[in-house]
Amino acid sequence: MSEQSSTFRAALLAVLSIGMVLAVDLFMFSLQLQPQAIPHLAVGVLTAQLLSLLVFYKGEICPGQCARLVKVNLVFALYWVVWLVISLLPAYHYTLTNLMSLCGLSVVYFIYKQPKAHNLRNGFLRMAALVAGFGLLSYLMLFGILPSGAFVEYNPLAPMLAGVVLANLTLVIARNRLQGFIALLPPTMVLLLAFNAVLIFMFILLGGENEPSAEGVFAYAIYFVCHFAIAAILVIHSLQKWTLSTNSLFILLFIASCLPLWMLFV
Repeated sequence: MSEQSSTFRAALLAVLSIGMVLAVDLFMFSLQLQPQAIPHLAVGVLTAQLLSLLVFYKGEICPGQCARLVKVNLVFALYWVVWLVISLLPAYHYTLTNLMSLCGLSVVYFIYKQPKAHNLRNGFLRMAALVAGFGLLSYLMLFGILPSGAFVEYNPLAPMLAGVVLANLTLVIARNRLQGFIALLPPTMVLLLAFNAVLIFMFILLGGENEPSAEGVFAYAIYFVCHFAIAAILVIHSLQKWTLSTNSLFILLFIASCLPLWMLFV
């Protein structure tokens, strides 16, 4: 495969990955009860950006790998621009979404404009990490505003799982060779998956839904089936000592991104 066709393929896959996340998020937005523009997967995209920052900061990557990862990270701007535009509309205006979108766009800018000098670059990336952290804090502030029943819908662990999958996919698309770091991502997915399942199970037991409707029971059932599907894919790859391919990661990303969707029906 020529360098030009390889670059085009990487760009196409990068756009498809963030495009899929954005499409799922917009579909959930069309179904949600709140009139404000509140993205369900924003914390996931911020998580993916933070992991990319960690690669730039700690990873010993050559200029070629760095350049490819910078280009792939540019597509995150698509997600944030769309949500910023929606949130600026009078009918859907929401300040916290504006803050998250600006933080996400700022991280994209910091990654794109990072200096080549080591000392300057590290300071630049630390600033980007702080901005991303502020974006995550903005998302967590939602729980002080939304009703307690909305917790399962906006629970941050599920989108964080999608964010780890998105970060893994980003590294694969950028043909990154940090195999040691990439090998840590599937176990991280398993931990987030387990914590999320336990958290939602505890929410059910503690009376988050005293008398669930038939629709709610069905939604919970699909929610946990999705957990088993993700776990099965990860366990099979682990037992067979397979690395997660682009196709496998796209499947995982779709399932993980749809987790908050099922909670809309509870």
